[in-house]
Amino acid sequence: MKTFLRNSLIQSMLTAVFALPCLSASAQTASGDPIKIGFSTELTGAWTFFGTSCVAGLKMAVDEINSKGGVLKRPLEFIVQDNQTNPTQALASVRNFDVNDKVLAISGTTNSDVSLAMYGYAEQNKVPFLIPVAAFPQLTKPGTKYSFRIEPDAVGWGYSMAKFIEQRKPGATVALMYSDAALMRAIFAGFKYQADKSKLKVVSDIVFPQGSSDATVQAAQVKAANPDFVIVSGAGAFDAVLNNQVLDLGIKPEQIIHPFGITTQVFNWGSKSVGSIYGTFFDQGVDNLPKEGRDFIAKYDAANSRPPSYVENYCYNTPYIFKSAIESAGVVDREKLRDAFSKMNIKELTSGTPIHFDANGARKEYMYFMQIVSVDGKRNYKSKQLSYFEWNPEVIPVYELVK
Repeated sequence: MKTFLRNSLIQSMLTAVFALPCLSASAQTASGDPIKIGFSTELTGAWTFFGTSCVAGLKMAVDEINSKGGVLKRPLEFIVQDNQTNPTQALASVRNFDVNDKVLAISGTTNSDVSLAMYGYAEQNKVPFLIPVAAFPQLTKPGTKYSFRIEPDAVGWGYSMAKFIEQRKPGATVALMYSDAALMRAIFAGFKYQADKSKLKVVSDIVFPQGSSDATVQAAQVKAANPDFVIVSGAGAFDAVLNNQVLDLGIKPEQIIHPFGITTQVFNWGSKSVGSIYGTFFDQGVDNLPKEGRDFIAKYDAANSRPPSYVENYCYNTPYIFKSAIESAGVVDREKLRDAFSKMNIKELTSGTPIHFDANGARKEYMYFMQIVSVDGKRNYKSKQLSYFEWNPEVIPVYELVK
């Protein structure tokens, strides 16, 4: 595997060690030149916990596909590069993929700010871009031609949170605490839009600059406002700090709602968060998962000593989505791949949810809300499904709310 050598020598060596064993799926049953996909993701920086989880899910699918003959009887190869959760680094990596590696398409990012840099290059240079885990709406704004987002847009997450709170306690008061990142801005724009229509009252709206590490004063302000619910969403390691400082001041776990939650976040929130709620698109506690979903959970858990969540799931499904599109196109060609994505109408292997992109590359909206039942150190947790929402993006003015 190739790695992008733009960092210090030590960083480059660490990236190479990580990437090589993960994605070198040398299938004996596939022949010919590999079909190359550039995969720029967050192996270091604030979004590391998403990027590393993503690659773990990706590896499983690549191994499975190549062991069964690859795609069009050719190996599927994902070239992983660390973008350091840095838009400039990500832009450099995709340019390298395009110019030097001659990839068919690009993918990989799990961070909306980073994705926007890759989006600009993909649209300008007509490179198909399949986004596994990044939800900023402008990634599929009107006029988008080459970018396709697997994850529902973040404005909708906020919309669904307001609907969820309205369902649990009509007329509730809500405090908002979140980092100033593209993803969070979109989530809370959607929430505020729907909160008024749902007759919810926002009693505190606190935004933290990126790089924040303490919320003691702000948590005390929220406590004094005495809200029914507190929505908490910090960037990177600050997420756990923010969560715990709110809990330490006496806010009950059942009052806390996280817009999204993955396995490592649940572990970082810890056992004191039992009873709190988070949004997700795939989780071991989701009701009625198909056999393929249960098998994926068991296999991932056995290999990584922890259960997967929606990040690993989306990244596990990413190679299968590429496989379906390339096989539908019948040839390895960028324009035909773009057309195949545009016409795609399949189901997610692990959950059965439809995968169909609208004219701008956006996917239909849906979200689960889960409650933490138990947290066992860093090895396991249990959750239960409280609600499921599904809606068409047109119910809210997504692109007007976030520009």
